[in-house]
Amino acid sequence: MNPLRNEIVQRLDVVPDDKLREILSFLNYLVWQNENSRTQEDKNWLDPDLSSLENYEPYEWQEGELEEGLPVKFIAETGKIKISL
Repeated sequence: MNPLRNEIVQRLDVVPDDKLREILSFLNYLVWQNENSRTQEDKNWLDPDLSSLENYEPYEWQEGELEEGLPVKFIAETGKIKISL
């Protein structure tokens, strides 16, 4: 095992048990990212700067899709989206 992996494993011993699920979730995300390369269109959609979305056709919401999720607010000055609770 390389030194960096050893250091990560050693640090896991001191992480509180209630945080291990978060670490596992993040590691699973990193593995998924590595296995699923993104297209440029994916990157544009996931980019917090939404100015390039005008290059795409508008999304047609299907019945029931807008009933789930959290309300969000677009902040024009920064180009970011904020969850509005």
